Amino acid sequence: MNSLISNMAPRESLSTRRSPLLWVLPVTAISVFTVWAITSGGQALRTWLLGALLWLMALPLLVSLEAGLLAMMIFEPLRGLLRRAQYLFVDYTATDPIHVLTPLVTLLALALVLKTHGLGILRKSPLAGAISLLGLIYLVQIFNPLQGGLFIGLSGALFMLVPLIWFYFGQEVKLNFLTMALRLIVFMGLIASLYGIYQLVFGYPAFEQYWLDNTEFYNSIAVAHIQRALATFSSAEEWGRYIEIGAIIAFGFGAVATRLLRRVGWLLAGASLTAGLLLTGQRTAIFGFFLGFAVLLLLGTQTLRGIAMRVVILLLPLLLVAFLVKAPSEDEMWSKGENEKVGTLVSHATRGTLNPAGEESMQARLETWTYLATTVLPARPLGAGLGAGTLSETKFNQSSDMPPIDSFIIVLAIACGIPAALLFLWILARAMWMSMRAARRATMATPEAAIARIVAALMPAIILNTFFGLTFTLYSVAPIAWLLIGWISAEELRARTAAAGSENVAQTLVCGRVTRSPAEACAAPAGAEI
Repeated sequence: MNSLISNMAPRESLSTRRSPLLWVLPVTAISVFTVWAITSGGQALRTWLLGALLWLMALPLLVSLEAGLLAMMIFEPLRGLLRRAQYLFVDYTATDPIHVLTPLVTLLALALVLKTHGLGILRKSPLAGAISLLGLIYLVQIFNPLQGGLFIGLSGALFMLVPLIWFYFGQEVKLNFLTMALRLIVFMGLIASLYGIYQLVFGYPAFEQYWLDNTEFYNSIAVAHIQRALATFSSAEEWGRYIEIGAIIAFGFGAVATRLLRRVGWLLAGASLTAGLLLTGQRTAIFGFFLGFAVLLLLGTQTLRGIAMRVVILLLPLLLVAFLVKAPSEDEMWSKGENEKVGTLVSHATRGTLNPAGEESMQARLETWTYLATTVLPARPLGAGLGAGTLSETKFNQSSDMPPIDSFIIVLAIACGIPAALLFLWILARAMWMSMRAARRATMATPEAAIARIVAALMPAIILNTFFGLTFTLYSVAPIAWLLIGWISAEELRARTAAAGSENVAQTLVCGRVTRSPAEACAAPAGAEI
């Protein structure tokens, strides 16, 4: 026994001595590489920083899927700012490796889900089969030669296929996670909007102005004599869509808050994001917010009388504004000086909101959509490739003459064909219908009802922005949309399962006995023992 103890002691001591080495060696290597990257600068420093960002997003997946999703949801609203910040130490390039970080982590998260749940996730919930079919179409269209090259198709996959994977994550997440994710959107929207206000007041920092001076594909940043703010996002459209969603969420949490302080806090957050929405100059986002807010208000009551009263409350201010407020003229917007940035953007947003049909940009959109529907789509009804019609084709196909489209539905029809666009529209319609059912089905004044109500209010806004915008290709917005659709589909499955269980119990009671199955109970004779 003594000899056994004496033999074990050196091993324990050796293990104790080795354990610090397991930490010291990697940390030392990382420190040395960090010093080398900083002193070298340029591409070496960018590679090191991108590697660190990738590690920071992938590491939480070791804890849970939800932790990894939160890490990506924190990164995405900051992607545009981080991308522009790299021009402090590297020269401008059309291609940017920062755009592959989230796709890589998304694929790792998908592998984790497949390892846990298998291929059953492809048909797990009511919408899963249709979305898996849409994903298969996306995958095939990557290799379509009509788009001009495989690289264009792969680049298009970053915009369209990778966000779709978040649907499968939405099937697996729990209510607590979704609540946390929605709150995170509000928080990130507020932080990003503060930086957007800084850009408006003080102008763009030098590294961001350098990016604006070199980029060739962002002409819509100009409004009259000024430039829109981007906040921390890659475009003003992305900023507008993100805080539109955040404002609806904030008002939704404010509507169901039981404590006065929390309610006031959420309502202030919603009002702040709404004010920020005006500064983005994104009229479609403003209309989407109004639609989502109206649905949120109507879902707060279960009676016809309550719905009628809320409709009146919604229509009264709209009618007053329509009759009493005059839309600013284009000359009034152009008459503002370069220092009147806020006034110019508010005038631009007000003009487009009060008179959307009279906007030149709207007329140009309608002309473009008519041309595409009558000329391009009939020539290629089955699609021209996943990158066709997107920024990928504009950047990497020099012979492309595709005009700006500004409608994801038409982009999808051009890229993947008319059948794929119709399938996508069916998915959106079903998702919205299921979300409304979930909101009506949930017990009032419960956490489930609050989240179901917010999600149901978000769906019409997302759908409107899909017709008049590129919601499902925006870096930080498209994953959120697919995540919500996944949760809606899983919630519908849970409701159907619960309803089927209730029917089985009811059928058992009707047959007059408690058994292991309703069929067994009904088949048994009246006096038989079971």
